[in-house]
Amino acid sequence: MMFLWLVLLPFVESNYTKDTSLYNQSYYNYLDAQNKLFDDLFDGYRNELSPMFTRSSVSSIEDLLELGTEPYLWNYTVFLYYFKLVEVDEPSEKVGVVLEVIEYWYDARLVWDPFDYHNISVIYVRQEKVWSPTFSAFAVNDIQDFRDQDFRLVSLSSNGQIYSYIPCRISANCRLDVKKFPFDTQTCQIRISLPIFYYKEVKIMNEIYSGILTKEQIAQMGNSEWKILNLTSRVEVLQYHDAFGNIQLSIFELKMKRNPMFYIYMIVFPSFIINALSIIGVFIMKSDKMSRLNVGLTNIMTMTFILGVMADKIPKSGEIPLLGIYIIVNLFIMLFAVGITIVLTRLREWMIQKCHQHQKQTRIKEKFEEFVKQPLEICLIFALEMANVGNFVMIILYWITA
Repeated sequence: MMFLWLVLLPFVESNYTKDTSLYNQSYYNYLDAQNKLFDDLFDGYRNELSPMFTRSSVSSIEDLLELGTEPYLWNYTVFLYYFKLVEVDEPSEKVGVVLEVIEYWYDARLVWDPFDYHNISVIYVRQEKVWSPTFSAFAVNDIQDFRDQDFRLVSLSSNGQIYSYIPCRISANCRLDVKKFPFDTQTCQIRISLPIFYYKEVKIMNEIYSGILTKEQIAQMGNSEWKILNLTSRVEVLQYHDAFGNIQLSIFELKMKRNPMFYIYMIVFPSFIINALSIIGVFIMKSDKMSRLNVGLTNIMTMTFILGVMADKIPKSGEIPLLGIYIIVNLFIMLFAVGITIVLTRLREWMIQKCHQHQKQTRIKEKFEEFVKQPLEICLIFALEMANVGNFVMIILYWITA
């Protein structure tokens, strides 16, 4: 392999060096001008020191500048270029997103006149050559930077603007309201700050690239469970009612809606069918008492298990979600059916005992005994099935209108 490379190397080098469209005199003039620009820019430049003006935030009166002579606040801008929702961890109340962010700031020490340097208006250098602010997400669980730690580039513009590209994954805290689960809509925030700098020294700005705010792009931001409804940006000052604790936050606010189809297919509809069949099974005339109770108790255990599964999916709050109310109503319907079955069994036994004690039965007693045996059970089946259907229809109507 090494021998083949040594044979081909002269051929490759000759082809590239003879290609005047790639290496002409203008290109060499540009390289010379870029080298001179680089030397001039960084001659005496200290990347350990920030370009931030700090005298505007001092407290001593004699050190303050005259009114109107202070420069503008140092500007730091966060430009969101790409956004993707990765996961929503409801029990931990966390949301994970992938961001592609362009951050840019101004450094007055890196300004030049393009006319003096072969009309060069932009150059790319290693990030360690320039002073850079600390990109930090506020109130997050985890942040992962996807950039190569040993090879980071920044773009320098002739007007002193420095641009850096940051692809990262952020896991942020998000308070979830699960009262309408699984038809809920959540609003979460990704907050970015410069925590070490005093808020009177820095002006944070943010912006979202208009190209990702189209309907097609927003539809791609969500996942199979969550649909993105809106993505907005703003800057707020987090205030602690004192001058020391205030901090500026660049906020990207995400509004998303859950897709409830999984829960409709896997919980709501099966629960309705199980309850409907169990109600009939509990009141079957020719079944013995234990068989009826087994049907009812099995249904109760199933509903309790579904409640446990749902409890593992949502935060441990004091509010009962909508799906939990639906399951609890189904549970109470079956508890009522089992209780009625026990009462009817005891009532029949009492009626038979009375009939044996009194050989001569009145017509009213005979009618009542016949009613207890079958018509009453049919009425109970109809009433409980209507309650089951009503519970199912209510949650379906809420889903349609949500």
